[in-house]
Amino acid sequence: MPMQQIRLAAIVAVLVLAAGVVSRSLAQASTEAVPVWLGSGVTFAALLVCARWSWPAVLAGAGLALAGWGMATHALPLRGAVAFGLIEVISLGTAGWIATYGRRDPQSPPGATLLIAGALAGSALGASLAVELWRWQRPGLDLPVEWRAWAFSTAAGLLLVGPLAVAFRGFRVRRSGGMPMQQFAAGGLAFVVFIVAVLAVFSDNAAQRFGGLAPTLAYVPMPLLLATALLWGPRGGAIATLLGCLLIIHRTAAGAGPFNVIEGFPGEAVVEVQGFVIVWALVMLLGRALSEGRRTALEEARAWRLRYARTLQAVGVASVEYDAVTGRATWSEGAAALLGDTIRDVNSVDEWLDRIDATDRGLVQATWSAVARGDAPDSVQEYAVTLPGSGRLRVHERLAGIRGADGKVEQVAALLRRAGAEPAHA
Repeated sequence: MPMQQIRLAAIVAVLVLAAGVVSRSLAQASTEAVPVWLGSGVTFAALLVCARWSWPAVLAGAGLALAGWGMATHALPLRGAVAFGLIEVISLGTAGWIATYGRRDPQSPPGATLLIAGALAGSALGASLAVELWRWQRPGLDLPVEWRAWAFSTAAGLLLVGPLAVAFRGFRVRRSGGMPMQQFAAGGLAFVVFIVAVLAVFSDNAAQRFGGLAPTLAYVPMPLLLATALLWGPRGGAIATLLGCLLIIHRTAAGAGPFNVIEGFPGEAVVEVQGFVIVWALVMLLGRALSEGRRTALEEARAWRLRYARTLQAVGVASVEYDAVTGRATWSEGAAALLGDTIRDVNSVDEWLDRIDATDRGLVQATWSAVARGDAPDSVQEYAVTLPGSGRLRVHERLAGIRGADGKVEQVAALLRRAGAEPAHA
C-alpha cells in the first residue's frame, strides 16, 4: 500500500477512535448503552468524499480501529476483535456503495435518497452481523436488544456525520459571494432560540414542569432547527443538525427530558431519542436536498436569463413577451439599450400600439391579434414608432405564438431591432 494510502488509513483510524470516545461519553449511565455511534459516521463520511480507489485504505483504517475498540471496550479475544472490525468493513462498504451508486450529487433529492438508503441498509446489515458475533462471543446476551442498539446507534451516526462531510467537500474560504449577513443572522437567531427551547424542554424536571404534555413538547424545538438548516444552507445546516441532535441525545442520556418521564423498560428513553433523532435527521437531509435543488435551479435559470440577455444585446435585438389574453408586456433586460429607457413605461401591447404611427397601427394590430388567436404561427413586419427620448424610428419585428399544453396560444413573443441595421456580430 502506498505511503499516501497508509497515511489515509491512519487518519481514518484516529478519527474513528476519537469519535468513539465522544460517543462513549454520551452513554446512558443506567444501561451503558451508546445512543449514537459516531465512529461509523466518520467511516461513512470518508467513503462519501474519497475516490473509490481510496476505499480500501479507508476501510482498512476503520477495520483496524474497530478491532482495537472491540478488544479495549468489549474485552473481545483476537478472533472476536477481528470479526468486530470486519463487521465495520462489510457493513460500511455496503452503505458507501449504495450511497454513491451512480455518483449522484448527495445534496440533490435523488442523491440524498441514496445516501439515506445506504445509511439504513448499512446499519441493518451491521446489526445483523453483530448479532451473530454476540451469539458466538456472548451467548447469554439478549440478541434482539443488541440488534436494535447497534442498528439505531449506527443509523443515527451515519445520518448525522455523513451529510456534514458531503456539505464541506471541496470547501474553500472565499472573501466574497458568501451568505448575506441578514440570512446568516436570521439562521443564527433561529438556532439560538432552538437551543433555548431544547434546554427548556429537555430539562431535569420536565415531568414536574410539563406533566403529561412533556412527550409532545419534544417536537417543539425541531421546526426551529429545520428553519436554521434552510437559512444556513447545506454546510451550516449540517453543523446545526449535528450539534442540536447531540445536545438532545446528551440531555436524554443524562436522564433529563420528556423521553425519561415514563420508561417501560431500562433504556427505553435511549431508544425513543434514537428514533426521534433518526427521523429528524431524515427530515433535515431531505429538506436541505429539496431546498438546494430549488436554489440550484434558480441559479441556473438566472444564469441562462443573463446569458440570453447578453446575447440579444450583443446582436442589437430586444425581446418582449405579451400575454395573449391580457396583452401584458414583459421586456428583456437589454431592451432599454436598443429602444431607450422609456420602453420600461410600455406595459401592454395597447401602450405599444399607441406609439406606432397611425398609418401602420391598424396592420400591426391585426397581425398581432392573428398571432395571439393562433390563426398565424408567426409574422414579420416593419413599421415606424415614436418613443419619448428616442424620437421616431423604424423597427423590424418578428412575432411568434407560444402554445400551452392545451394547444392554445398563451404568449406572443416578439424580437425587435432597428430597421436597416444588420445584427452586429459578437
